[in-house]
Amino acid sequence: MNDRLVFGHMHEDHSAELSHVSRLPVNRALVIASGGDLAFALAGAGVDVLAVDSNPAQINLVKQKMADPDNALTLCFGGKVDRVLRLGGPGMAWLMDWPRLRPGRFRTFLTNTMEAFLGGTVTLLHGRAAGRKLDRASVRLLRNRLEESLRRPGAVANPLLQVLLGNRFGTEVPAVWSASGIAQWETARDRIELRSADIGKVLAESEPGAFGLISVSNLADTMDDAAWDVLAGLAAQALGPGGYLIARSMLRETLVSKNDLLFKQENLATEDASPLCPVVWIGRRL
Repeated sequence: MNDRLVFGHMHEDHSAELSHVSRLPVNRALVIASGGDLAFALAGAGVDVLAVDSNPAQINLVKQKMADPDNALTLCFGGKVDRVLRLGGPGMAWLMDWPRLRPGRFRTFLTNTMEAFLGGTVTLLHGRAAGRKLDRASVRLLRNRLEESLRRPGAVANPLLQVLLGNRFGTEVPAVWSASGIAQWETARDRIELRSADIGKVLAESEPGAFGLISVSNLADTMDDAAWDVLAGLAAQALGPGGYLIARSMLRETLVSKNDLLFKQENLATEDASPLCPVVWIGRRL
């Protein structure tokens, strides 16, 4: 791994995408490659996947996992974000006084102080655009989401939450990285096409109706409303009628676009285990 690699795995629960597989009008999906989790899970479910990422290091990571499934799990913690959480996660758990979640005044003071530096950390990991988006409202949203995740009955068994606390995946691993999950997608590797490219450009160049599912992860966090509007419009063109556009956000609670009129917005049918980057928008193409 090198320092261009940001994510060793995806910090998102892909159950939302998987829950729509049986209803896709076209058995092809366009997703952000990131650490490969979603691409592998969809391929294992019988979907043809085009996984794109503007960062070539992420594409290289997914290729390595595809080439060596036996060691795929060990490659999940080599990114910048993974290393930061490995070091800082235990401190985060201490500051929150988890699992009691009853921090004293000293911990509260330290937590509030560290939040002031959160924008710099996000800028370092995700770039200036993401750092600029991290205003007080966004920090409060992240803190509330984290506290909610920590309070859930299954918090100890949520691997995505345990990653944030510096425990790698904890006692459980995401299904795609379990022995059975790896065995499932290992036989479907030829369903995955990898491409180092900007997703907007890929959408603009795609045939109308080429995809039944488009999942853009949390790209909207680095976009203003006009840019998200453009992306949603391009996705609408590339989706077949009845196809799904799914978006997550670390910094927003909702997404709004004039191109919403091209979709019927749906509620999340499955519980989202993503602590900080849950699904905030699901649209079905009209």
